[in-house]
Order: sequence, then structure tokens, then C-alpha cells
Amino acid sequence: MASKQTFWGTAPSITRRPLQAIIVDSMNTLRLGAHALSPGEVVLVQTLFRLYGRDRPFPWTFVTAPPYDALLVDGTATDQAEHMARAVLRLTRMNAADAPGTLQRPIRADRFQDWLRAIEADLLEPTLAPPPAAVGPMGQAEAVRFRLRRWPPAILLRADPRRVRLATLLSRRALCSVELAQLSQQTPAECQSFLSLLQSAGLVERDHPMPASGVTATPPAAPHRARPGWVASIRRRLGL
Repeated sequence: MASKQTFWGTAPSITRRPLQAIIVDSMNTLRLGAHALSPGEVVLVQTLFRLYGRDRPFPWTFVTAPPYDALLVDGTATDQAEHMARAVLRLTRMNAADAPGTLQRPIRADRFQDWLRAIEADLLEPTLAPPPAAVGPMGQAEAVRFRLRRWPPAILLRADPRRVRLATLLSRRALCSVELAQLSQQTPAECQSFLSLLQSAGLVERDHPMPASGVTATPPAAPHRARPGWVASIRRRLGL
């Protein structure tokens, strides 16, 4: 809007936000991350996001840390990045064979946008919360112990010494969030959040204590005592 001359001078121009931007604010925002991509590819994706938002309501935002709704991954990555998001797109080399969940380099704006549109509906659809885990008599989720199944990928640890410490403790023995907080000197809320992240990535398993066998111990048998009459007869024969 152009500036306007008034009695008091030049009135500042007012910038009006497009209607589509207001609509996006009311939508659920989807989080896209990147793993093992070059800095140039990351900048390209961020630029495409700005361009996509000009044409239509765009529910996506680019983030640099989990949690992710979708993830762009280098096709040669061999870690467990596919467990970090509900939708994963692997970038392959030029002229590679087309396969589901892959996109050839260089990133084409139209094909990348088609992939985002294809997964939007599923990701934005509300999901039912899983039923609460069965716990002990106290009924506290914090009492459930978890053990690390395998070492978390670097994308999850984020070079954070606190997360490395928590993962190390869980690799040694099964712990609940309260025990983990005591050993790591971190808050129970932080430990519970990290455990939930590991559980969603399939990196921990619940510790199932061995149930009691229910077999009662058999008392030792009383030593056998010879009958007095039999002993006496032997003594008489021996002349004792």
C-alpha cells in the first residue's frame, strides 16, 4: 500500500498479510527435517518452501531438530534415520532407478512438491493416541523400566552430552525415568521425554521381569531311621 500525505506528514505504509498466510496459521504445521544432506541442498529446500507458500496454503516448516513429521535423507545413509519420521524421502544419485520413497538428484521443485502434497493428508489426519501402557500396582508410567536395544543414531543424539549420558545408562541396564533422573542428575521430565523419543524410534524395549515360578520348595526328607528291633537282632548275632 503506497504512503499517503496527511496534515501531520507522510503516513507509514501498511503491509497486509495475504489471506492464505492467515489460513496457514490456523492449520497444523508439519515439520520437515534433513539428514546427511549437503548445505547447498538444505538451502535449496528452504528456498523451495518459501516459494511453495506463495501459491497455496502451505502447512510445512523446515526444522533442524526432531521431532519430524517427514525427513529428507541422503540415499547412501545407513543409519536408522527412517525411524525418525512417519514419512521419509531418500535422495538418490542422478539417473538412479526410480523406487517408492526416493527422489533423484538434483532436487526438482515439481516432484518434491508432489511428494509433499501426497503425504500431507495422511500426516495432518488426527491419529488416535495409543492406549496407556499397563504398569505396576502404583499405576505410574514413570515406574516402567526400559532397556536400550541398539545405540541411537547421531541424528537423535544431536551431539548432546546429556543424551549420550542417558543412552549410556540405558545400555547398561533397564531403568525407569525416575531412576534415570537420579543417575544422570537430570529432571524426570527430561528423562521421560527422551525415553518417549527412543520408544517412538523403536530403540528401547520394556523390561519384563521374570514371573515367579510358583513352585514351592520341597522340604528335605527326614533321615531314615532304622527300626530298633532290626538293630537289636543284628547286635545279638554279633554278640555285642
